Amino acid sequence: MNYPRLSFWFLFILNFLVSLTTPQQTLAYYRCSTDGNYTANSTYAANLKTLLSSISTTSDLFFNASIGQKEDQVYALAICRFTETVTSCRSCLNDSSQAITRACPHQKETFGGYDECRLRFSNRNILSSMEDGILYRRCNMNDAANISQFDDALAKLLLSLNDAAAAPQKYAAGEGNYTSLSKIYGMQQCTPDITEQECRQCLLTARNDMINNCYGKLGFISVAYSCQLQFELFQFFPLPADASPQPPRSMPAPPPPQFPPDTPGSGGNKSRTIIIIAISTAFAVLIAVLICLFLQLRKRKQNSVESSNLIDLALKADSGSIRDIIRCIHIGLLCVQKDVTSRPTMASVVLMLDSISITLPLPSEPAFFMHSSIDPELPLLSEYASGSKGSSQSISELNS
Repeated sequence: MNYPRLSFWFLFILNFLVSLTTPQQTLAYYRCSTDGNYTANSTYAANLKTLLSSISTTSDLFFNASIGQKEDQVYALAICRFTETVTSCRSCLNDSSQAITRACPHQKETFGGYDECRLRFSNRNILSSMEDGILYRRCNMNDAANISQFDDALAKLLLSLNDAAAAPQKYAAGEGNYTSLSKIYGMQQCTPDITEQECRQCLLTARNDMINNCYGKLGFISVAYSCQLQFELFQFFPLPADASPQPPRSMPAPPPPQFPPDTPGSGGNKSRTIIIIAISTAFAVLIAVLICLFLQLRKRKQNSVESSNLIDLALKADSGSIRDIIRCIHIGLLCVQKDVTSRPTMASVVLMLDSISITLPLPSEPAFFMHSSIDPELPLLSEYASGSKGSSQSISELNS
């Protein structure tokens, strides 16, 4: 038995398990302003410490206040996702206040947080002021199989949430039908100190950011100073009573517990059970990653012919970019798909031509085509796949 290698993997898994139980210390996102600094023992630092202590003891999910005078005055604004409890909100804001002062030491203006809460403080008045600049976005790595169907379902869901999110409560969450077997979940929230019109404007900016950077992705979160937008294919929040969700589907009764109730002194058994489950999960993830890497490398080795051979030499000479030619061919194939409902609208075509950051879906078989001797697995130009701004293309093959 190879004991050194076994020891390596044991330490790797052990380190992974420790990371699962270590309190979250790193912010999901943050921004440090360079407009001004303060010293450690200044009046501004003392006012900031007092204000941050007040935030972590808030009795509400939204906090805005100021303390101090003139150049030593500090303004703070904090908000938790409306699905959080007061207790979980306090815990999240306490972690945020500690982490943000470590990430941005001595900066007079900072912003940061997690998915569940966010915090901002500044030496200028930021209260009751709408700012829709996008500070953080996260896109799901997976693309929708049918972007047109997915886009329609998402648009209907966000439209249904729009009015509720802009209402006085400034938040909304709900679900919509994506396919007959799956749903899509969305959440929109604004800070309560802005008007309904300002909330609509902020959410519109977030939706445009989604279209420009994460179009066709199966999950997205966008965070601005004054609002937050998120959608996923899984329920990432408990639906509140006033979110008007669709009637829940009937679910089978949960199976009876397989273990006896906990008794004093049984904590060790529970800990061992958790560790066993975590180790099994870690091994499964590791094996899956290795298999995916192996398959990807094998496919790259087999496909060695470049698709630039498909393009006429005259087009190559006249065009400044082979990547643009392939993208136009790609869009053309989408427009002649046999399934009419899968074809993009003219608005979508214009958007695809206007921005190369939009991910293009895999085209299906056209209504009419002639078979040729060209390999149907012929890869697109590597520079086309890697040259797009900000996102990898979902298409790596061109059907003849």
